[in-house]
Amino acid sequence: MEAAVKTVVGVFLKSSKGKENLGSKDFQKLVKNNLNNIMTGTENNDEIKGMCKDLDNNQDGKVNFQEYMKLIGYLAQSLSDKRCSDQEAQAESSSQKAQAEAAAVPIKAEPQQAEPKAAKEEETKQELVAKEEETKQELVAKEEETKQEPVAKEEETKQEPVAKVAAIEEQKPKEENKTNVEQEAATVEEKNKTGEAS
Repeated sequence: MEAAVKTVVGVFLKSSKGKENLGSKDFQKLVKNNLNNIMTGTENNDEIKGMCKDLDNNQDGKVNFQEYMKLIGYLAQSLSDKRCSDQEAQAESSSQKAQAEAAAVPIKAEPQQAEPKAAKEEETKQELVAKEEETKQELVAKEEETKQEPVAKEEETKQEPVAKVAAIEEQKPKEENKTNVEQEAATVEEKNKTGEAS
């Protein structure tokens, strides 16, 4: 890219003979010698003069470097647009060609694939039957599980009251012990009272 920038600047300086502006004749020479491959009408002096007038913003009859860069920018943009549209057209053409080829392939291949197609259909049917059988077996297994779940839950619910009763029974001796301790404390108190009274 640096080389391109140096070339653009170098062409201007060479054509302007080191001056700040290109005269009308210098501009015509620049266009004819350097832009004839990417511009049309470079052989027509009237078109080049018209281009020079269009670029000359300050109307001094000369093209300065900024005005020259407008031309270069316009040409670069036009070239880019043209290449993009060419690539899009080429991609579209390739896509259409590929689609046409793809559409043509089944027509040619179908007679050759008639026998394998029937075998493939049979294979697919067998696979579907196998999957159906597998699904039935899974459903039967799930039914068995659901039948066994209520029995297991019923046993759990039967065991829950037993566990609660056991816990209550386990706590009873503690309560009885408390009662016994309380009774002994009451007996000791009575003895103390009777001992005081005597």
